Amino acid sequence: MNARQLFDFNEHFIEWGSPTRDRAMAVMLSISAAFLVLIPVLAIFFTGESRSGFTTGSVFFCIGLLAFGWFAAGVYWYNYLRATELTALCARYRFNRTTRKVYVLRPRQFGGNVVLDWDRVQAHPYWRAPGGLKLEPGFQHDPQLREARANASGGFMMTRGLLLYWPPLDADDPKRKGEELLWVGQWQSGISDWEYIRRFMEEGMNAVPKPEASHYRRKGRSSLMQHYWEDEMDPEIRQAELLGEPDPRRAKISLIGRLLPLPFLFLNSLGQWLCYWPTFPKAWNSDCGQKRREDGIGPEEPLRWKVPA
Repeated sequence: MNARQLFDFNEHFIEWGSPTRDRAMAVMLSISAAFLVLIPVLAIFFTGESRSGFTTGSVFFCIGLLAFGWFAAGVYWYNYLRATELTALCARYRFNRTTRKVYVLRPRQFGGNVVLDWDRVQAHPYWRAPGGLKLEPGFQHDPQLREARANASGGFMMTRGLLLYWPPLDADDPKRKGEELLWVGQWQSGISDWEYIRRFMEEGMNAVPKPEASHYRRKGRSSLMQHYWEDEMDPEIRQAELLGEPDPRRAKISLIGRLLPLPFLFLNSLGQWLCYWPTFPKAWNSDCGQKRREDGIGPEEPLRWKVPA
């Protein structure tokens, strides 16, 4: 693992999450869109002129502009922001080797909660986004299109990582019942994530390296400084350690690198409070009878326990 990935680790299951999203940028775009939508209202009520000075045509124009603004904002939110605001903080995946199941928590609009059989999974650790390419279904059978997709490298945002796929239970079923897609872990770490998950599920917790403190991801919402340290500074410090600097206080991080995230901390915190933290249904017994905490970060005891009969 090369980033904060794990929510939990023990002999029965490991818990992963979906890729981290930039909520500060999403909130900033939402606020900007809100102001644009309100411009017609402000034009009607706060121009400094009496309402009687408006003609019927100008009033209808402002109302039409307002309606168009709401429609445009709704379309933009649906296509680009609905996975970031007014939804779950992230999807949660419990890979349980004791039950041989994968327990999935995700919003209903993205497929809803589901329990999957581990033995049916197909891994695609080198998956990458099309990067602006317009590809029709079946492109994977064309060597040239496949090469173009590979060269796209996930587009401008480098969107590539681990994709887990469950094929339909019946290949001839037009409704494709049982088909599922999961994007697991952080972007750009697909192969290492898959090997860690696969070895844990097939061989157990002793077959994988014990997670370090910097591999754990916080459950629930984070404060301003927690986000600043864990998501902004920690990657820079980890890179410095890989270059041979063991003391985080002496890590050579530029002043710009330290100051640039500060204006966005409040926006990120606001974005988190616009979301909820999903929890696993008790009926699933996905924790094998040992209740786990729903906040905090780092290893959680116990690591081993007997499953109730």
